[in-house]
Amino acid sequence: MIYLDYAATTPVDPRVQALISQSLTEDFGNPSATYRIGKTSKHFLTVARRELKECLGVGEEAQVYFTSGATEAINWALISQAKRAKELGLGNHIVTTAIEHSAVDKTLANLETEGFEVTRIYPAADHQFHLSQFIEASHDQTIGWTVMAVNNELGSLLPIRALGQYAQERNIWFHVDSTQAVGYMETDASSLCCTSFTGSGHKFYAPKGIGFLVYQPWNPDMILHPMLHGGGQEHAMRSGTENIPYIRGMVEAVKLLTHDAHQLEQHFAHLTNYFFEELDKTGIDYQRNGDIQHHNQRIHNIWLKGYLASQVIIQLDLEGIYISAGSACSAGSVKPSKVLKAYYPEQADLWAESLRISFGKNTQTEEIDQLIKALTKLKKRSG
Repeated sequence: MIYLDYAATTPVDPRVQALISQSLTEDFGNPSATYRIGKTSKHFLTVARRELKECLGVGEEAQVYFTSGATEAINWALISQAKRAKELGLGNHIVTTAIEHSAVDKTLANLETEGFEVTRIYPAADHQFHLSQFIEASHDQTIGWTVMAVNNELGSLLPIRALGQYAQERNIWFHVDSTQAVGYMETDASSLCCTSFTGSGHKFYAPKGIGFLVYQPWNPDMILHPMLHGGGQEHAMRSGTENIPYIRGMVEAVKLLTHDAHQLEQHFAHLTNYFFEELDKTGIDYQRNGDIQHHNQRIHNIWLKGYLASQVIIQLDLEGIYISAGSACSAGSVKPSKVLKAYYPEQADLWAESLRISFGKNTQTEEIDQLIKALTKLKKRSG
């Protein structure tokens, strides 16, 4: 098997799996219980929260909540901040981009049905997003901005630091979807300058079903609304017995990636250079999609001209090679990407003929060789 779809999900790191297995057996006590095994679980929860803050570089004043994943955390952050700002009489207008993950886009669409106004910004002619676009789209009723750090389909990097600094100056909330960034790039909230950001364990070698929300408002009146009501867990903000084994596993996964951050950056840069050098040798007519000047080295989107993405994926699947045509959150179907449409509104061929290749920490050049070999076979078969 050659797996090159790490932007969709990652396998659980064996060290993380071992910790979770041990914790499932030994740390079964309810953290809310007052006896010894409950207190032990509570201790692990406290330690995990502190260690996650340290890995992410957030201050002691930041609030960290464990969730079922990034989708829940994003819903929580956006809905709570939008409604709280409206309660305070600050306005009802939100600015975002046209390339956000559906967890953001559909949450905002739901808020629109409740009287909020949303402006979606498209990439500029240079395929970049600029602070000036957000400033021009904002007005006296603007309460918040929400922008992803790394686009999950193209790997494009968005100017979140510049946006955050301006948002803080204007005192509007700023949410960053850092799902594809946690563990792979700097996520120090002091430099991100955001009021909230989110992550999902299965994107960085922890299990599915565990994630987090970091909340650090610069307006003290912007209190977070509770997500779930019940027994008062997670500081009475998200009730429900905490999943200690998965929480510990997710934090361990972040620690492992943070420790290897520099080596991973070099690894992905080497794989990227190797992939495109080898692809150039095949003579296949292709184009790199998105903003390749401001780009993550793990995620690549290419237009293989004349090759339907749906057919290429099937052919590669038959050879045990796994890539995708875009976001994995589209009900398992291959359909035109709204992200590609945003960047290339007049190029329907590109929408249907583009593929996403994403690397992992264990990806080897030999696997890229097999992908190149398979693509070359497709070229010969069609030529």
